Amino acid sequence: TRRPRRLPIRFVWSCILLMNYARNQVWKPPGTTMSKNATRARFHRRHLYQLIQVGIIFSVTYFLLMPISIGKLYHWIRGQAMLKLYVLIAIVEVFDRLMCSLGQDCQDSMYWNTTRNPRSMRMLISVVVVLVYAGVHTLILFVHVATLNVAMNSADHTFLTLLISGNFAEIKSTVFKKYNKPNLFKITASDVCERFKLALFLSLVLVLNNSQGMTLSQSFDYIQMCGIVWAAEMLSDWIKHSFITKFNFIKSTVYGEYALLLAGDVTGIGHEGVNLDHSHAVVKRIGLAQVPLVCVLGRYLTEAA
Repeated sequence: TRRPRRLPIRFVWSCILLMNYARNQVWKPPGTTMSKNATRARFHRRHLYQLIQVGIIFSVTYFLLMPISIGKLYHWIRGQAMLKLYVLIAIVEVFDRLMCSLGQDCQDSMYWNTTRNPRSMRMLISVVVVLVYAGVHTLILFVHVATLNVAMNSADHTFLTLLISGNFAEIKSTVFKKYNKPNLFKITASDVCERFKLALFLSLVLVLNNSQGMTLSQSFDYIQMCGIVWAAEMLSDWIKHSFITKFNFIKSTVYGEYALLLAGDVTGIGHEGVNLDHSHAVVKRIGLAQVPLVCVLGRYLTEAA
């Protein structure tokens, strides 16, 4: 199996292979054949997929997010009623999960068309579909981070209390249902994705506030609130999984099996011969939207710089 490489490394490698391919096409003498080593380091169709991915990230970040003022969005959200904000964050979370499911299928289709039909109209349509998806999902996550920023900077922390209470409301909607091992794995993978996004969003808000002149005492208070939010997330997940395993007679050793399954996705074991991007297995398994998250990350880091 091939070793998984992150997108920046694959993008640089694809650019090098593309320049090498262009140089060979221009300077290669007629009638010469390529050596065995040169054939291995050759620009393939899968490298085109990496270039398209980075192009989509740049287009969404530069043309969609850059014209949006983070300050104006922050004050607009802060001026809304508390109940309206609570409904807004609930809608954002629902559409975030729907877009995660849609986005992976769109990217799988684009990868298949890139490697199999790069000159067809389906290839162009799939790129446009992924571009539209990435733009919509990025806007949803962008509003989510801005809403979390308002909650963390509110004076009475009322909205923050509502967000924390939403974690415990999730317990009521999950623990009294019937689950088997595959269904529990889906919930576990979703919780892994939610914790990662929560850590990323809290870090972005911290970086943004520090760049705007946050004092040391304010930073300490913010870190303390982050600890409360993180502890509430972990406590609600722990209670949820404890009662799910208890009511459905599932042993706790099943989580070790889940870890081995995710490790196989990362290393590519069990996915030999599948015409999908090597990094898509684990990303699709946990439902992580990597392209919109990179766009939001780049926009907030640019604002903080």
